[in-house]
Amino acid sequence: MQKVNVLFVIIQMALGGSEQLILNIIRNLDRNRFSPSVAWFFGDTILEEFADLNIPLFHVPKTKSFDFNTMQHLAAILTENDVHVVNAHHFMSMVYLFYGSKVKKQAKLIYTEHSEWEVEAIPKKWQLLGAGLLRCVDKTVGVSPAISDCLQKKFFIPLSKVETINNGVDLNLFSNTQKNLVIKKELKIGSIDKVIGTVANLKKVKNHRFLLNAFKKLAEEFDKVKLILVGQGFKDDPENTEEEIKDFIETNGLNNKVLILGYRSDISQLLSVMDIFCLTSKMEGLPISLIEAMASGLPVVGSDAPGIKDVIEHGVNGFLIPQDDTAALKNALLNLVRNDSLRVRMGNHSKLMANLYSMESCIKNYENLFSKLCAL
Repeated sequence: MQKVNVLFVIIQMALGGSEQLILNIIRNLDRNRFSPSVAWFFGDTILEEFADLNIPLFHVPKTKSFDFNTMQHLAAILTENDVHVVNAHHFMSMVYLFYGSKVKKQAKLIYTEHSEWEVEAIPKKWQLLGAGLLRCVDKTVGVSPAISDCLQKKFFIPLSKVETINNGVDLNLFSNTQKNLVIKKELKIGSIDKVIGTVANLKKVKNHRFLLNAFKKLAEEFDKVKLILVGQGFKDDPENTEEEIKDFIETNGLNNKVLILGYRSDISQLLSVMDIFCLTSKMEGLPISLIEAMASGLPVVGSDAPGIKDVIEHGVNGFLIPQDDTAALKNALLNLVRNDSLRVRMGNHSKLMANLYSMESCIKNYENLFSKLCAL
């Protein structure tokens, strides 16, 4: 049986939620049926995680606001590599793949979107163009029901062309709730310290300042507490808040309590030393980091924002806090660090709710979609 050649296209060679999803999909695809490859626009350095996949990787630099050469380059990749299905992640990728896949008729085209706010942020002229393009795209996928609904309404896509495939995580990878003593020692976390953590790149939209303001007040009332920030800022990114965050920590004397770990690949081990997970983004899609924390059995606290409120049930597996309500966030965290039984109860609910987002289900749905489009 001929393999289905699938090209995944991402915006940048980075490791945010969408890139992590693609890594997980490729790692788990049935290689007897599918042959994957990846293309991206921004970032000259290939991440180790992508290099380790041992698949074709294509850097397609985009140098202009609208770059037809990029479209032609992608079309050539489709032809030269006999690509059957293109899975374009985010709107810009879909636009640049449309020429090769639909105009030149070289491949089936799937557009996967990761957040409502990205859809809402698309300029009006591109919304009008997108409505036309998406009627020709073979399938539009939202990573949550809310995103699928937003796409359908924004672009007037026929319901038959829209599908929801929930983000998935490897539940087994995060099932070990035993504290990793090696990591605790590395991070100099005391045996009685309560650890709050987040996994999010250092960008304005992630709103770390909200978490830091609340943590500062929390530390004034509860001394034995640490905050772990996993993630990094990116050079030349106007959203980069890394220096601002470091300045806040220094100015407020939090150097011994707040740990900025930068990029880490050992997320499951880091989650194992946390007692509470907190995500204070202004908006999200379907946040993989939050689902991973739930799969690890952690109570979760987050801003009452799109994406986050889809997976946190207030008072059940955690708390939803109004955006930038510092006092409310501090009180929620204080309640959890002081109440062992509450953390355990909410953490158990988190673990049960994470089953809705299994990697097995996610992979099966993508494989079925790829096969269906190729009539295999």
